[in-house]
Amino acid sequence: MKKRRGGAFWVVTTVALTIVGLVLALSTYEVGRTRSEASHPFGKTTVKDRVELNVWVGKIDTTTQTATLEVMAHPLGALADKYGFFKSDATIFTSALKADPIKIKAGQPISAAEVKVVVEGTITDYPFDSYDSVLAFDVFSGETELPVSASISSGDTFFEVTESPVDGVVNGIDVDLYAERSLPSMVFAMFIMLLMLGLAVAAATACHYVLAGKRGLMFPAVSMMGALLFALVPLRNAVPGTPPIGSLIDFTSFFIAEGIISVALVGTVVIGYRVESAKERAESAEKQDGQPPKPPQPQPVSHTQFQPQSQYQPVPRYQQQYPGQQPPPLGQHRPLLPQ
Repeated sequence: MKKRRGGAFWVVTTVALTIVGLVLALSTYEVGRTRSEASHPFGKTTVKDRVELNVWVGKIDTTTQTATLEVMAHPLGALADKYGFFKSDATIFTSALKADPIKIKAGQPISAAEVKVVVEGTITDYPFDSYDSVLAFDVFSGETELPVSASISSGDTFFEVTESPVDGVVNGIDVDLYAERSLPSMVFAMFIMLLMLGLAVAAATACHYVLAGKRGLMFPAVSMMGALLFALVPLRNAVPGTPPIGSLIDFTSFFIAEGIISVALVGTVVIGYRVESAKERAESAEKQDGQPPKPPQPQPVSHTQFQPQSQYQPVPRYQQQYPGQQPPPLGQHRPLLPQ
C-alpha cells in the first residue's frame, strides 16, 4: 500500500507542476501578444481637422543601431476630400536618417512610407540591453503647419516598446521611444545562461568522480566533456538577437562554462593518464613478485672438458695375448706379438 500511495503522490505532483507550467507559459504569451498589439495615440487627438499618422515599428536592429518604421498619413476633417485623400499637397518631415521628406500629392492614393531612425543603446548589455530614440513628425501644406496626431504600435516581438510624448510641441509631434527586451526573449536568454552553467557543473562533477576515485582514463566521461565543450557555441548563438562576442551573457555564463569544461577535460585526460600508467606499473611489479625463481640456465661445455664415455672400452692387444700380466716397462725386451 505504501508503494501505491507514493506512486500516486508523484503522479499527482507531476500533473500539477505541468498544469502550473502551462498556465505560466500561456500567461506570458498573452502578455507579450497584448503589448505587441497595443496602439497608443499621441498629439492633437482632440482637433477635428488634423493629419493622423499611423506609425508601425517593424524592426529594431541592434547591430546597426536603427529602427525601421512604416508611416501612413490620413487626412481628417476639412483636410480630406470626399474620397478621403488630401485636398492639397502635403509634406511630412521626420527624424529619419535620410533628410528626404515624405511628399503626398493632392487627390492621390496614400501609401505607407518606410523610414529609419537612430536608436541609442549598448548591445553588449544583452540580455538587459535597452534603446532610446526620438520620433519627430511635422506636416506642412505649403507654408502652413498642420495639426498632427499619431498612433504608434510595435511589431518587433524581440522588444517591448513604450512611448512618451515630449511637451512643448505646438502642431507637430515628438515622441520618446524606449525599447527593452521582451519577456519571452528575456526568459529564453536566462534559460540558456543557466543551462550553460549547469552543463559546466555537470562536467566538473564528472571530472571529480573520475579523479577522486582514481579511475584512470574513462573515455565515456572524456567524450561527454568534449561534446559539451563544442555544443556550447551553437547553444550560445541560439539566443534571440544575436549578441556579439563580449556581451554580458558571455562574461556571466558562456566564458565561465567554457573555462570550467576545458579545465575538467584536460585535467581528466592528463591525470587519468598518470593514474593508468601507475596502475600498469603496479600490475607489472605484482606479476614479477608472484612468479617462482627461474632455474639456472646450463652453461655450454667444450669437448675438451667433457667427453662422453662409451659403454665399450677397448682392451689393449698385449692383455689379449697375455691375460693377467702387466706389460714390461719401456725400454725392456717385449716378446714379439704375432701379427
